[in-house]
Amino acid sequence: MDEHLLRFRKDKKLVFIDCETYNLCLNFCHNVAWQVSMIETDGTKRTDDRDYFIKWNTDFKISEDAARITKYDDDFVQKNGKEVKETLPTIQKWLDEADYIVGHNILGFDIYLIKELYKLHGADYKPLMPKIIDTNCIARGIKMDIPYKAGEDFLEYQYRIYNTRRKGIRTNMTALGKEFGIDHDYENLHNALVDLELNIKIWNKRIQIRSERVRSQH
Repeated sequence: MDEHLLRFRKDKKLVFIDCETYNLCLNFCHNVAWQVSMIETDGTKRTDDRDYFIKWNTDFKISEDAARITKYDDDFVQKNGKEVKETLPTIQKWLDEADYIVGHNILGFDIYLIKELYKLHGADYKPLMPKIIDTNCIARGIKMDIPYKAGEDFLEYQYRIYNTRRKGIRTNMTALGKEFGIDHDYENLHNALVDLELNIKIWNKRIQIRSERVRSQH
C-alpha cells in the first residue's frame, strides 16, 4: 500500500482539499459547505493555498454541536466570506488541473459536497474520481493489513477499504498525528486549513518512513 503511495509523490501536482459544513448531510438540499480550503503541493512542498469562507443565502442553521466542534463564527463568515459564485471558478480550476486530489475521508464525505459545487457551476465532477486519494482509506488499509495489489483499480480499492469495518481501527487525523509524534495545532482542528496542514504532515511522514525502510533494505 505505501509503495503505491510513493508513486503519487514525484513531479505531480497534488491538491489537498477539505470542507467544513453545517451538518453531515451529503446534499445541498439540507447542507452547504461554509469553508472550503485547498493546499497545492508539488509532491514535496506547499506551493499555493486557498482558504474560502462562503456566504450562502440560506435558512440553514448550524447545529450547536457542529458550531462548537468547528468553532463556527457566523459574524466572521458574513463579514469575511465570499459569495459561492466567486469561489467556484478557482475551486474547479484547481481540482481539474490537479494530477491528484487528496483528502481525509474525501470519498465518504467531501466528494459529495464537491459534486454539489460542480453542479452549481454547471460542471461534471466525475472526471475527478480517478484522481482521488483518500488518506483515511490509505491509513485503514495499512492498519488492517489489506494491501493494494498491482493492477487493481485504485479507486475501487479505496472504496473496498472504506466499506470494510473492523473494531479498534483508529484513523482520524488526531490519532494519526499523535501516533507519528507530529507537532501540530490540534486544538484548532476542524478548521479546514488546519486539518489540511496536518494531513500533509502525516502524508510526508508516511513517505519518509517508507523511504527510510527502502534505503535500509539496500
